[in-house]
Amino acid sequence: MTLEDHLSPEIKQLIDRAQTEMSQKNWHDAAETLITVYESLTTFDINYRLVTALFMDEQYQLAASYADDFLYNYLEEETNFRMVVTLAIQNQNFVYAQQIAVLWHDEVVKSAVLKDIRRAESEAQETMATTFQTIGRQFYHLSDYDMLQQRDRYESARHLPVAEFVKGAQFLLVDPYVTPIIRATLFEDLQKLQVEGDIAYRWLDDKTYTINLSQVSLLVDSPIFETVADLLDERLGHDDPIAMDMLAQQVRFEMTLLYPRVTEIITNPEAWVTASIGQYYDKSTDNEPAEQRKWHQHVRSLIASFFAN
Repeated sequence: MTLEDHLSPEIKQLIDRAQTEMSQKNWHDAAETLITVYESLTTFDINYRLVTALFMDEQYQLAASYADDFLYNYLEEETNFRMVVTLAIQNQNFVYAQQIAVLWHDEVVKSAVLKDIRRAESEAQETMATTFQTIGRQFYHLSDYDMLQQRDRYESARHLPVAEFVKGAQFLLVDPYVTPIIRATLFEDLQKLQVEGDIAYRWLDDKTYTINLSQVSLLVDSPIFETVADLLDERLGHDDPIAMDMLAQQVRFEMTLLYPRVTEIITNPEAWVTASIGQYYDKSTDNEPAEQRKWHQHVRSLIASFFAN
């Protein structure tokens, strides 16, 4: 029995209508119809039709937001891959465009797409020089703003040419007034851009270190992350899956703040997980090594402060 056999007559009718609208190149109406279908049938097939219709209707921002739901499906074929990169370029989200581009496996295609991004950046710099200067200045002085403004200005900075974003990010990584949350986000963005070479950064102890991000795994790909995730699943996955999901988010946030020195701090993953579970159930535990416990309490405090703002 196929998926179509389970669809209601109303959904089937809407799918047929959207197909007709697309064949007639009535992209706007097709997109409206497919948005309704997508609310009930969230599959890649419908997503692809919807993103295509929005793309052809030049609703690039909306198309990109829907494409994100199935990003890795779009990376399976070159045509689809080029479409999502083009969406990012059209939205002048150059940082995200490059982060997608570097995921492609074929070096020739990847190189061509990166050249497209550089060309689009150059064109944008000619017409938006003043805007880029303002965004860049606000990005460099990110720590002057409150948390909400920092988030907005950071998102705006992702629309800068990649080279300008990287330059600003490197400055912010050693800024003593930048919050650990922003610093962790900068690390992740630079890694996803595949920035090469040594980068200086100020860590939670207010000391400055140097790292080559190309030689370090993303947090979610690291062995310590997998170990902690497995321990949580083992301890709570069957008995309390809701607690496991909440603690998985909490622990990921904690490790994000510790990055890239996670393995130096979490020397006993089982004790880290036990302490996290104990806090969740309001049960005190004292089984962590002293240094690990100190930093665990510190990142908890940072997270509490972050959400308080």
